[in-house]
Amino acid sequence: MLRSLVLPALVLALPGLPAHAMTQAGQPDPGFSILAQPEPTPDRAPDQTTPDLSEETYTVIGPHLDRDSYLALRGNRDDVVLRTRWQITRTALEGTALGEEQREIVIGDGYVTETGEAERVIQDFVTSRTLTRVPALDGPVMRNEPFVSHVHRQMNTFAYYTEGGTLAEVTGPGGTSFDRFWIEAAMGVRLGEAELVSTITEDAITEVRRSAEGSPVLSHRDDGLGAGRAAALFRGWLQHGVPIHPDALATLNAETGIPEEFSFLVFSPSSPDGRRETWTRLSEHDGEAAFPWPEGLMPARADSYQIEDPAVRRLLQAGLDAAAQPSAAPDEAGFLAAAEAAQRRADPAGAYLALYQISHHQGPCRADSTSRVCSRMSQVTASGIGNAGFESLMSGISRMQSDRAAALNVLKDHLHRDGLEGAAANLLAAQALAALRSTQPDAFPELNLQTLFASAAIADPYAPLAFWHAGRFAASQSDVETAWLLFDIARSLPASRSLPPSREAVAMSDQLQALAPGFFVNVPETAQDAGDDESDTDGADLPE
Repeated sequence: MLRSLVLPALVLALPGLPAHAMTQAGQPDPGFSILAQPEPTPDRAPDQTTPDLSEETYTVIGPHLDRDSYLALRGNRDDVVLRTRWQITRTALEGTALGEEQREIVIGDGYVTETGEAERVIQDFVTSRTLTRVPALDGPVMRNEPFVSHVHRQMNTFAYYTEGGTLAEVTGPGGTSFDRFWIEAAMGVRLGEAELVSTITEDAITEVRRSAEGSPVLSHRDDGLGAGRAAALFRGWLQHGVPIHPDALATLNAETGIPEEFSFLVFSPSSPDGRRETWTRLSEHDGEAAFPWPEGLMPARADSYQIEDPAVRRLLQAGLDAAAQPSAAPDEAGFLAAAEAAQRRADPAGAYLALYQISHHQGPCRADSTSRVCSRMSQVTASGIGNAGFESLMSGISRMQSDRAAALNVLKDHLHRDGLEGAAANLLAAQALAALRSTQPDAFPELNLQTLFASAAIADPYAPLAFWHAGRFAASQSDVETAWLLFDIARSLPASRSLPPSREAVAMSDQLQALAPGFFVNVPETAQDAGDDESDTDGADLPE
């Protein structure tokens, strides 16, 4: 059974960004947070719930991967597919025909896709990612986004319209009012288990009602097709794309197969008086087909994602390029060389910033650190005493928490820098500005926050914390799609495994999956495994 939905009051944001930040700037509070536990620090050991990020378990499948790399991480799987064609009819509740169409749904080994679409979408339940083939100037490309991004969006929308799950009746766009049940159906998430009545007729049709006297909100007739793995995948696909309440959808038991026919009610802004949608399976046949990411189809660049801000596109592209070439990440020698170059031009502030940037790769230097960069920072600090520019910088950095406006006034003088020094200055400024604007939305109007993040990433695209902090800010602005792309990039970069972002990302993904398990399917490694162990076809990630 689906677990109860809990909507924490916190808002995912940068450290120091208060829960009311979204409402300050006149924007709606998204209402849902995935920041459920305090951020680990180098001085505080993770608790027993910290995810295992050992070499054996830590694998990031992100948007930077090309086809061959994606399939290699996904694993070698078979090419058996089940092709199903459906007739879909829509009628008003009084019987007026509203339209009809046919769709072909292909169920492969761990994925479900649909043929004939201009933008072909693949729901890959093996990797829990949505792949979308979209047009681009140089030919089609493949977007690659995590399921949790979509789930987070659904949660935000549900929380917004229900005021955190407190309203029994909600008002949708256009002023139309609905029982909360119908937005739960549209979003695929719900506050608590719905009270439903399920019966089976003499004709072996399962009918699901909200009350014994009510009309069926879902009815289905099963004939055993694809019982087990294929049926579980089909049910997961329905959760992503069809507005059926998750508790009603749970009556589609994987062991009884893909329905021969199913019908469900919809109440929405486009159908305020309600409509009924009926899917009738016209045909089905087994076949063979390779995973539907064609050879030669490149991963999408940043401009193929739905991102309007050009600075955010530059930020994402810098990360995509860096994640695809991890061997080019700077090593300790690179940080030391940058600091030495600054020292030669009598610029101790630049030297310190270049060395400070390593903290955005590996976390802050600790007292017991054996790093040559950390040792050099101590030497630069000692030698910089008496230099006005250096002392001003140190004063500004020391006020990052206590007086962010003062810190920004200092950091502004260093934003022109490039390389490692510029990366450090711009990222520090971005963090300070994001936190300051949470309480003072009009602070420093001459500074563009997203440009600061982008400048930091372009100057040093291998710093995981640049993308992590940018992602947290995007999430605080309810741009969860961009946030999760940036989280993916942060986790894909070298050395990220040891940083809090990786632990938090795993914990947040797990939380979202626990809150909305119907969007995920526990896929066994091979089709043979599915036949040997029926329990794997209907795993813990699916309602029963």
